[in-house]
Amino acid sequence: MLNHDQLTERLQQICRGANLPCMNVSVGHSHGKILEFSWSGGAGSSADALYLVASITKPIVGMAAMRLVAEGRLRINDRVSEHLHEFNQARLRTITIRHLLTHTCGLPDMLPNNQQLRADHASLPEFVDQIARCDPDFAAGTDCRYSSMGFAVLGRVIELAAEMPLNQVLKQHFFQQLRMDSTWLGLPEENADQMASRMRPCQLPIWQSADCDWTWNSRYWRTLGAPWGGLISTADDLGRYARMMLRFGLSNDGRVILPDVAVKTATTNQTRDMAALSRDVRLQQQWGYGWRMNWLGHSACFCELLPASTYGHWGATGTVMWICPDADLYAVILTTVPYELSQSPIQKISNLIAATCANVD
Repeated sequence: MLNHDQLTERLQQICRGANLPCMNVSVGHSHGKILEFSWSGGAGSSADALYLVASITKPIVGMAAMRLVAEGRLRINDRVSEHLHEFNQARLRTITIRHLLTHTCGLPDMLPNNQQLRADHASLPEFVDQIARCDPDFAAGTDCRYSSMGFAVLGRVIELAAEMPLNQVLKQHFFQQLRMDSTWLGLPEENADQMASRMRPCQLPIWQSADCDWTWNSRYWRTLGAPWGGLISTADDLGRYARMMLRFGLSNDGRVILPDVAVKTATTNQTRDMAALSRDVRLQQQWGYGWRMNWLGHSACFCELLPASTYGHWGATGTVMWICPDADLYAVILTTVPYELSQSPIQKISNLIAATCANVD
């Protein structure tokens, strides 16, 4: 197998071959980090670079919900309408927290007026208000379609149950406890300009014009703190979170961040037993609570060399975090190139890591 220097050289070759302007990688097991890699076109790389990690936000928000479930403040089977009065209408009334966490709620991925809301610098409550006005694409629990707006709603439910803003929930109960000092759900307004120099700018997708003031690179988006994709972090910080998950909720010094039953439940296939889903959906779209399982039969699996029990999440900005309890291994791979273009090199790197680093002390 490859030694450390050979592995680093191969990572550099993949980055160079894929024309990736930058990449930060953190790899480890439950006891600690075993590999850190930084790439910036061969020069100026920085281990503490900040990335907009996009939808890796979702499972971390999902675990905040699971913490509230463990505290008896929420039930997974609660109807959203029990927490948000605007959902107390026929077309929305059957949606539960379970449906939000498993992308079976029927709410759209993005609102029809998404770009206009961003152009208007809409607040998160304005997004939720618009979601409550839309018609679901299907009855809750009868299909599985990726829903960012479901996590917008979940974020608001968490705030009401926890009685504090979502960014503070994550900071108080996770980031501070795990010493994730370079992680925020939305950059703090007072420090956003100062932190800009550490931010790796995203290559924009075709639906975002560089002339707009609401793109992934805008101050508006970086400070909004969208529950579906507004997390800003480093590879090292996300590695700390992944190690906590591999330790089933324990911090490095043995403190309980999450009860082990909450971690095990959230990272188990939960769509398997949803009877109203078709057999094909249950087989092909396996979700935990916030976490996506490793869909081995799908082109967008995290890693082809790890089992289906591996869980994690992709980010549209070109990021992935996956965690494999069976191999006691995690990987955080952060780039700034949209998923459509970075998926293949990221999967190559994931296979390389799985083959080289599993069960390494």
